[in-house]
Amino acid sequence: MKTLKSGNRLTTLLLVGGLLVPCLQPSQSLAAGYGKLAGIVSDTRGTPLMGATVMILGPTAIATEMTSQTVERVITNAHGQFSIEHLVPGWYSLKVSAPTRVPAMRNGIRVDADETAIARFVLTDIFAPIRLQIPNSSVSTWGDDWKWVLRTSSTTRPILRYREAAPAAKDSASNSQTPPLQDQYLIGMLPGLTRRDPLADDPGLGSVVGYVRALSADSDLLVANSFATAGLEAGTVATMYRRNLLKDDPQEFGLAIHQFSFPGGTGLDAASAPNGFSQGQALALTYSETRLLSPKVMVTAGMDVDYLNGLGEVMTAQPHMKLEYQATPSTVVAAQYGSGRGEGADSLLERVGMLNAFPRLTLRDDRVKMEQLNHSEVSVNRRLGRSSRLQVAAYHDNLHNAAVWGISNPEGASWLAGNFLPNPAGNGIVMNAGSYQSAGFRAVYSQNFGAHSEALISIATGDALAVSGSQGNFQSMLRPQQTTSLTGKFSVEIPVTHTRIITSYERVPNDRVTLVDPYGEAMLQTQPYLGVQIRQPIPSPAFFPAHIEALADFRNLTEQGYVPVSPGGDKPVVLSSGYRCFRGGFSVQF
Repeated sequence: MKTLKSGNRLTTLLLVGGLLVPCLQPSQSLAAGYGKLAGIVSDTRGTPLMGATVMILGPTAIATEMTSQTVERVITNAHGQFSIEHLVPGWYSLKVSAPTRVPAMRNGIRVDADETAIARFVLTDIFAPIRLQIPNSSVSTWGDDWKWVLRTSSTTRPILRYREAAPAAKDSASNSQTPPLQDQYLIGMLPGLTRRDPLADDPGLGSVVGYVRALSADSDLLVANSFATAGLEAGTVATMYRRNLLKDDPQEFGLAIHQFSFPGGTGLDAASAPNGFSQGQALALTYSETRLLSPKVMVTAGMDVDYLNGLGEVMTAQPHMKLEYQATPSTVVAAQYGSGRGEGADSLLERVGMLNAFPRLTLRDDRVKMEQLNHSEVSVNRRLGRSSRLQVAAYHDNLHNAAVWGISNPEGASWLAGNFLPNPAGNGIVMNAGSYQSAGFRAVYSQNFGAHSEALISIATGDALAVSGSQGNFQSMLRPQQTTSLTGKFSVEIPVTHTRIITSYERVPNDRVTLVDPYGEAMLQTQPYLGVQIRQPIPSPAFFPAHIEALADFRNLTEQGYVPVSPGGDKPVVLSSGYRCFRGGFSVQF
């Protein structure tokens, strides 16, 4: 009997141990850096559908990294459930089908690292009656604003639908994944270009027409035309082709052709300005490609080429590269080198602005020069909870032919003959301050307050040009000096009227005539001193489904940072890193 009892105990221990071992082993369902997609398929009565086919389309739908297959199929189990693991983070599409059932398709399902996305599908009988449904509210269960929906039943997918105008994309300093693309149109009179390019010229109030054609689910073609007059007549025809936007290797090809016309009396010699008028044609080429080397490492590289002819043969070619490492789910370490362009644009308005951007032009000894920035930095970006972020960066800038803005008419700047051009935005002049280097650091903290307001504070150090004398030529009057800038920015959206107000103030010494950390200012979209921007959506008629927005931009309201320079008793020229102005406009996007 004792032997039998001992045998029973041993058998019991073995059974319990066999059950506990799998529970003690670490779960491998969500591998580090990968996500998971799960869901259930049922009929209109809530009965699970076994054997339904679920097809997933996205960046990579398999567990191994050695293959480039992008489509995966799974079958639901006896409970109508399905699960797909080891998915690279990104946007996915699902198609669910079953015999005698109307198939369902859903796009824009987001899968994040170390998280599980849930999708539920209800398939109706293929012989269900067809009827026209008017939703009770503007938001349907499909997540989109559909005004009229023709469905096979109230619980299955729509087969014909009319969508109201979608809200315009909000400004954001960070780049985000793009859902399946759609055609877009833009007509507007806009107050200047986007600040995402630190050296982009600013032609003031201009007219823009843009059209985006979606060529496939993840590629599009943008065609834009713009014209501006504010001391400078400038016209631009531009196009950009993007592809693989929903996969791991998006590419962008951009081409812009610019036409510049400068009025006479700019200091150009007769050979450069025949008949008292100078003209120039410019070509801008951009290329960039992003590759996901591993679930945690992403690299973006490309080339920017700017070429100017007519005022003189001038050309710059700059490669750029950025490497990002996802150290933890909330921390990204990045290193970059090159032309210093900001992050990719989100909205159509920003994309058109970046295509129109061209480096500022200056004269030096009757030779046309283009301002050029070679920017390098290492940064750490960390998410602190759900509503705050912190960035710390160390950078080095190498600026060539730095442009300085001034107030003067051509007659009052005779001592600058051959060394200035008219300023296209402030009805002043632009002078060449030569080349200098700057090194420093930047720290930015941002905090969201609910869904409608955000505040940030930034501190940056580096060199900026300051007036140090009044003798010699213009370049000898300016010297780089170590400078600290402190910036605060607050944006709020009023829920009822959807009015968006953005205000910022950057404190710098008044004698500085160039920016501190121009790349950082472009990334944060701020200007020196006090600035206010107001964006107001305007209701559009029901027969014209479009998003109309009025814009007003106030810069340097406190009128700070004006430095007079008067060598040898000549009439002074007032220099500044940020001029006071008000500009307004509107945009129509549909």
